[in-house]
Amino acid sequence: MNTKAFKFLNLALIIGSVLFISHPNSFAQQAEQPTANPPPLPTEELPAGSQVLTRGPVHEAFAKPVSMDPQAPIIVPNQPPANLEEVPPSEKPAGADIVWVPGYWAWDADRNDFIWVSGCWRNAPPNTYWVPGHWLQVDTGWEWLGGFWKPIEAGAQQEIEYLPAPPASFEVESPGSPPQSDQIWVPGCWYWSQGGFVPRHGYWITEQVGWTWVPSHYAWTPRGYIFCQGHWDYDLDNRGVLFTPAYFPPNVLRSGFVFSPSVCVDLGMLRLNLFTYPRYRHYYFGDYYDDGYRRVGIFPWYQCQTIHTWYDPLFVYDRWHFQKTDPHWAADQARQFALLRSNRDLRPARTLADLQTQMSRLPANRRPERPLVESVKTYAASQSTPVKFERITASERQQIAVKSTDVRQLRNQRSQWEGPATKGSSETKQTRVVENKPKPEASPNGPGSQATTKPAREVRPPTVSSLPAVRVTQPERVVVANPPSMPKASESRYIQKEPPSHPQQERIRSEPASTRGSAGGESQRGKRQGE
Repeated sequence: MNTKAFKFLNLALIIGSVLFISHPNSFAQQAEQPTANPPPLPTEELPAGSQVLTRGPVHEAFAKPVSMDPQAPIIVPNQPPANLEEVPPSEKPAGADIVWVPGYWAWDADRNDFIWVSGCWRNAPPNTYWVPGHWLQVDTGWEWLGGFWKPIEAGAQQEIEYLPAPPASFEVESPGSPPQSDQIWVPGCWYWSQGGFVPRHGYWITEQVGWTWVPSHYAWTPRGYIFCQGHWDYDLDNRGVLFTPAYFPPNVLRSGFVFSPSVCVDLGMLRLNLFTYPRYRHYYFGDYYDDGYRRVGIFPWYQCQTIHTWYDPLFVYDRWHFQKTDPHWAADQARQFALLRSNRDLRPARTLADLQTQMSRLPANRRPERPLVESVKTYAASQSTPVKFERITASERQQIAVKSTDVRQLRNQRSQWEGPATKGSSETKQTRVVENKPKPEASPNGPGSQATTKPAREVRPPTVSSLPAVRVTQPERVVVANPPSMPKASESRYIQKEPPSHPQQERIRSEPASTRGSAGGESQRGKRQGE
């Protein structure tokens, strides 16, 4: 080596040493250690037989219709698979208080099989945490007991209370036109107080821009009814990011398979294809236009105006919000539904692959301005996206996935608390209704869709049966041993930081604190279990 080359090499080593000493973290970041588990497969590389769906249930933590009188839960014949190992995508809505709510299995009557409702990024309702739903085994199959947002109690200890059956709902429909144009009707409700139920009458409340009022209601479980306190939630456009469901064949559900949702739903287009399944207490989106779905009990969301078995917080808010500039907004929803019901070619396809084929066949001038679903990477990079995104690292994603175990633990706790008290007890032997399959009228997406949906025989619509009796006769409370992280209110570019004040007509708890446990005995305060 000549002298000039030696001097150059020596100088390069010196410069490299100085850079390493001055910026050791830059080299450490580049040499970041891989996570314990391999990254999830890209959507394009999902195992054979898997499908990303463009229709199905909306994650109930993202949005949920309110059943004023809970109906008997749906029973399905098969046991749900073990929960998937799920990792959130790298694209996260900006804000430290956005939470990841993991997915769960839902029954798809068209397939006669389970599909995975992907997790979602959620701007949680202020001062609440998510209590997940779960599948419970009964004598005739498996029934779904839905999740709910629960207010954070003032003390360090969080509890869930089970109550006897409340009386039937009342004052569900408004008594007439609102006193002021910016007011909506809140249905009446029953509160547990002083050892019995007392009525809280319906009232008018002033709507607030960016905030949706979720009225007080009850959730049924075999053990008892859970009172879900009325609360302010964010409007649909400020709730976070909703991902599409997915189907996985049984052979894919094996140890080591990791799934990461990567296709999200455009919330504006969601409104044009939104349905409600009151008995299942879920919203549905996509192609549910055939008459068979209505016979099963899946209705277009706007029909909450005439079918009063459920209260639709999203529709009530949107009707108020959009009719200020478009007086015909609600009527347009019905016209849009009628148009797609009579023209299958205009309906969205049922899988991502079919949707991509459908769009490629349309002339450019007939394609929708925004697709119903698209890659979250594309959505996050778009200039028109109303949500600001940030990219999180692989280790951060893994940490979030690990925190999801808190939600799974709470789900397992609910299964223990709400399951049959004793095997073979009278409660488990009551007659319940098994889920029926809608009859498909025709394949809406061409020959390729025949392989995605199993043919279903004609069935009678399910009978709405009365709910089985619950076990409790007095309030019983259980302690949430390890509640999930409790976020604070997130900032938004569109709405004020703090929610509107709690209506004066609503009590903070189903039973005033001054009366709770006043006698000091279990007969008055109710049993405490699960601590």
